[in-house]
Amino acid sequence: MTTKIRILAVDDEPIIGQSIAYNLEAPHRKISVATNGREALKVASEEKFDLIITDLAMPEGGGLQLVREPRQRKYDGKIVVLSGNLSQENHGVYEELKIDEVVEKPCIMEELREIVTDLEKDFELTPTE
Repeated sequence: MTTKIRILAVDDEPIIGQSIAYNLEAPHRKISVATNGREALKVASEEKFDLIITDLAMPEGGGLQLVREPRQRKYDGKIVVLSGNLSQENHGVYEELKIDEVVEKPCIMEELREIVTDLEKDFELTPTE
């Protein structure tokens, strides 16, 4: 039995979601990908994730909805938001929702890897098969 950190990467551009998964791939991580907020909420209701990495602007339930709903259900995992257009209003909302990191798009994958590695220090690993 091994332990893995479960990560959900969400972006409406499939190539970006796959790129995040590829760049974060590691033996101690299990990475799932969703292409919109609605799909991500469904996946997150079926499996517990330690970290959600989400785009802000997406069809069918954007990043704000994807952050707000889990926090209302007492999700205590880490959340990283990716966005190419962050307003002061968004920063205030994300602060209220206890977002762990906000990354400006286009993001450099090395920067995202460093953020995830830093956040992993706080994770409690869950046994998986």
